[in-house]
Amino acid sequence: MIERESGIHEALRQRGVLIVEQGGRGGVADYTGLLAAGLSARAVPVTIATADDHLYAPAPGVRVAPVFAYIRGHSRPARLIRRSRLGPLVNGLRFLISLPKLLALSRQHSITHVQGWEAPSLGLIATLLLRACGATVVYTAHNTFERGRRRLDSARIHPGLAHQTIVHTQADQHRVSRQPTVIPHGHYCALADAAGPMDSKQARVALGLPADDLTVLLFGVLRPDKGLNDLLDAAADVPAWNVLVAGEDHGGLTASGERLRSPRLAGRITVQEGFQPIEEVGRLFAAADLVAIPYRRASQSGVVQLAYGFGRPVAAYPVGGLTEAVRDGVTGWVCRDASPEALADTLRTAANAGRDELRRRGTEGRMWAERELDWDRIARLTERVYLRALRG
Repeated sequence: MIERESGIHEALRQRGVLIVEQGGRGGVADYTGLLAAGLSARAVPVTIATADDHLYAPAPGVRVAPVFAYIRGHSRPARLIRRSRLGPLVNGLRFLISLPKLLALSRQHSITHVQGWEAPSLGLIATLLLRACGATVVYTAHNTFERGRRRLDSARIHPGLAHQTIVHTQADQHRVSRQPTVIPHGHYCALADAAGPMDSKQARVALGLPADDLTVLLFGVLRPDKGLNDLLDAAADVPAWNVLVAGEDHGGLTASGERLRSPRLAGRITVQEGFQPIEEVGRLFAAADLVAIPYRRASQSGVVQLAYGFGRPVAAYPVGGLTEAVRDGVTGWVCRDASPEALADTLRTAANAGRDELRRRGTEGRMWAERELDWDRIARLTERVYLRALRG
C-alpha cells in the first residue's frame, strides 16, 4: 500500500496537472494563477489551458497553453459580430474546435482540473470527451447556481461526472450532486501588492471624487444580481456616502439606469465601466473606504479577497458563503438581511464609526486573510484531492 501511494504521488509530480480556465482574465483567472504557483512550489508542475489573449504572468514551473479563442468585441469585425448577437454562437463553435487540443493536453497530465465552464452545455460535451479519453477530472464549483434561465445545472451535472469536486464554503456542500471537499478561496494580497501603494486622497481626486468624503465601492462584473440597485437605493438614503461603481457591464448598469439618474444621488455616483487592469484596480480600492457586496445570491466572492488584500472592510448581505468570509464586527459588516433598508442601516453605522474604524477593520481583514487563506495551505489541500482522485 505504501509503495502504491508513493507511486501515485510520484506520477502526479512527474506528469503534473492540467488546469482548465477558459477566460484568461478576471477573478477565476486570478485564482488559477495563484493556485498554480502554490502547486508549483510543492513540486507539482502545472499547465494552464486558457484563452489565447490571456493575462497570465510568467511563473516558475507553470506553463500557459493558449487553447481557447474568443470574439471579445475589441476589433471592428468582432464588434459587428457582437452587435448582431452572434457572439455566443461564434464563441461556442470556436470552443468546440478547440477541444482536440484540450484533449491532447489532458492525455499528457495525471489530473485535469476544471475551474468551471463558461457555458454548462458546452462544458458537458467537453467533460464527457475528457472522461472518454481516460482523464482523471477534478472540478471546482466556484459558484453553485446558474444565473441564466434554461441553463443546465452545473452543480448537479459536472460534480457527477468528476472524480472529485471542490467547493469554497460550507454553505455550498449540499448544493452539489456529489460530496465535495471544502477548500476556502485563497487571499488576493499578492494581487493587491502588485498594484503598488497609492494615496487614498490622490486616488479619489484622480477618479473625480471629493478628496475627503466617504466612498463605497461596488466592483466586479456588473450583473443584475450583484446588487447595484440595492446599493443605489441604500446610498440615496445615506448622503454621507459617494458611490463608486467599476467593472464590465453584463446588464447591471442597464437595469439600474433610472436609479443612476436619480436626483437624490446627483453628484454622488462615479461609474467606470469595462475591464480594469490591476493598476486601475489599485486606484479604485485606494479610493474606497468600504466595499459593498450586496449580492442576492452567492457561493463566495473574489471581490471580498481583493478588498482584504487592499486593506478595505466589507459590507455584505448574509447569503451563501459570504458569512464565512466576512467576520461581522472584525473585518466588516454583515447586514441583518438582504435588503436595501438593511444595507442603508449598515452604511449609516459604518459612516458613524468613522474612517479610523473603517481602516482598522480593513487591516484586520488583510491580517485574517493572510493567516487563514494562505495559498501554500490551499495548494496542499488541493494536492490531497488530486491524490484521492488518482486512488479512485
